[in-house]
Amino acid sequence: MSKNNSDFFREKKDWSEIKDQLLGCYLTPYFSKILLTYKPVFYVDAFAGKGRFDDGKPGSPIIALERINSAIKTSKNSSPIIESCFIECRYAKDLLNNINGYADAKVIDGKYEDCIETELLNRTNQNVFIYLDPYGIKSLKYSLIRGIAKRDFYSIELLFNFNSFGFIREACNSMSINCDIEDKDVLKGPEDDAVGVNRSSLSDLNEVAGGDYWQVIVGEMKDRKIDGYQAEKMFSNQYCEMMGKQFKFVLNMPIRMKRGQRPKYRMIYATNHPKGCVLMNDNMVKRWEALQEIQTCGQISFFTEDAENQIIDLRKMNEELMSFGMNIEGYTDIDTFIALFVCQNGIKYSSGDITKELDKLCSSEKFVVKRDPAITETGKPSKFWSSTKYQSVKVRFVNEKD
Repeated sequence: MSKNNSDFFREKKDWSEIKDQLLGCYLTPYFSKILLTYKPVFYVDAFAGKGRFDDGKPGSPIIALERINSAIKTSKNSSPIIESCFIECRYAKDLLNNINGYADAKVIDGKYEDCIETELLNRTNQNVFIYLDPYGIKSLKYSLIRGIAKRDFYSIELLFNFNSFGFIREACNSMSINCDIEDKDVLKGPEDDAVGVNRSSLSDLNEVAGGDYWQVIVGEMKDRKIDGYQAEKMFSNQYCEMMGKQFKFVLNMPIRMKRGQRPKYRMIYATNHPKGCVLMNDNMVKRWEALQEIQTCGQISFFTEDAENQIIDLRKMNEELMSFGMNIEGYTDIDTFIALFVCQNGIKYSSGDITKELDKLCSSEKFVVKRDPAITETGKPSKFWSSTKYQSVKVRFVNEKD
């Protein structure tokens, strides 16, 4: 059972603002596009909280419901259907009061792990979006995520807050690893009050991680081969690899409020749909720019950094695209190409930056682009870089055999 977190909703913190911006800014185009599949949409917020903070600022349920209302009003779909479900085990009454008046908004007084499978029954051939923002880590059972991925939805997208450093701390506790003063400072701080995970057994942590691979990482930490920061990064990378066994596309964005600080948490996104991945990548890039403003306190930075606070050399994108393209056989749809590229290289570049570089590489005959239609209505060669219902773009790396 988590520790008391009654102060969590007193006021909305900066890191909560970034997290909710990431959700809200994605849901606007998501609902707009997904309604054009003419399939019902089922939106789930599995750790919904009160819906509104005590300082009056909206929480994730109200943010989502506002986006839903707007999408339904403006959709080109003449009969749009979006159902929403909000699961909350502590503040269900507060939540119900705060979202009273929104249509098709169902509140469940219960736990995500007890409710989610029932709520997803009979959702075959529907578009499903699940948002998970737990107070700790123990509810994020990998077996539940694996089960969600295997269901026969029309589409599935998953966005969740993963406290990877909280996991490392609990892993050390469970393996009875004694850290020195420096490691203790790294592994636990006063800002973790809302995390509230109790000492976990090895089997509990295996269930969250989807395996015991994390024990090797913590063992290296015990032997002083790596520190807590490195352990968190290694664990996050391997966890996302595990997620990659269930979903085709997985993105991972750390949220840290100061440069060099451990991540407050990581926002992980998973889907089987390339357009969704490209859209979320661009959203994460924009949210990262906002987060960087907080990290630098508004001061101008002389270097461009990625979400891991590593300096970006835009000239390297050329090399990264070439290296990536070598391993992709034949022509690949542009959305799939970009989605696979950003999943491999991390939150660095927007899709616009990537297609600009691809355009240069096509001009230098390093890549070949195939567009349909190839010619515009005025008889000129097409130059578009986006695939839609009425046009397509595919790219292929030019190897030595060509």
